[in-house]
Amino acid sequence: MMARGVAERVFPGAVLALWQEGRVWLEAFGWRAWVPKLEANHPETIYDLASLTKPLATTLCLMRLISEGVLSLESRPADYFEAPPWFHEVRLFHLLSHSAGFPAHRPYFAKLITYPFEDRGQLLEDWILAEPPSYPVGKKQIYSDLGFFLLGQLITKGTGKKLDLFFEETLGLLFEQRRPELMFIPRKQGIDLSRLAPTEICPWRGKLLRGEVHDENTWVIGGVAGQAGLFGSAEAVLALLERLLLAYFGEESSFLTKDLVRIFWEWRSEAGTWALGFDRPSPEGSSAGGLISRKALGHLGFTGTSFWIDPERAMIIVLLTNRVHPTRENVKIKAFRPALHDLLFREYT
Repeated sequence: MMARGVAERVFPGAVLALWQEGRVWLEAFGWRAWVPKLEANHPETIYDLASLTKPLATTLCLMRLISEGVLSLESRPADYFEAPPWFHEVRLFHLLSHSAGFPAHRPYFAKLITYPFEDRGQLLEDWILAEPPSYPVGKKQIYSDLGFFLLGQLITKGTGKKLDLFFEETLGLLFEQRRPELMFIPRKQGIDLSRLAPTEICPWRGKLLRGEVHDENTWVIGGVAGQAGLFGSAEAVLALLERLLLAYFGEESSFLTKDLVRIFWEWRSEAGTWALGFDRPSPEGSSAGGLISRKALGHLGFTGTSFWIDPERAMIIVLLTNRVHPTRENVKIKAFRPALHDLLFREYT
């Protein structure tokens, strides 16, 4: 099926990883790049993880801060910002569950790029907080980059450290020896650019993006934000998700305790299906297919990345692709992804 995905140009290539009760299967398919020349894919290819940044970096860092008593789910983010009156109703759990009142997305980058670079982060924060609420706080869930940008800012304000540095430190607490290859701004990490899967030929930047974040709002402020900017390999994503799932089962690591992970994963609200920082399968039809359990957690990334964790089956599926290469107009993955997950659940459970 993965070979068919390449042949039918659902994506140039992909790395698929499966973890089940400690057994790991991981394989690369197709091409790392189509343009400017064909490049064979490799299991160690590093992908722009896009919105997987939200659960894997931003939410993980907030888990740590809650475990250390710096924050609680009832904390008021307004205490860290110059916020409008309506925002004072918002609690940390509202932002984590996409129920804080923010709209889904705004193309702030088109205006931000006209300002000096050093001013853009603060301007983006100010503009988001100036948005009128799209719905009453806590009454609805609308998946929003805006709220997660503010969570990234909150981490920096609460720790005095930039999000990328605090995330790197947090990974170090969970992996004392072989740290997974998860990073912001891979160029600064000394990563060989040939290992990076390119994304789009960007009309705004006038070039093929490789090792440069695809998300425009994140790019315009330097590549690090709470909503996007993380890069990584399938093996690295799988390693972190394995730590989370094992903690859920009681095999704790550093600050990742059973109780903490279960609070985030078992969070439920009448407003919608989101847990805290993690999505759940939608009753109307999910990217995880129709066979995954209702307790499953996952997330998608715009570039063609995804993961799903099914605690009932002790199973993790990671699919990393660069479906936006060379253009985001390719949306064939929407039909492919649920069919793939259904196949995996039929074959392995």
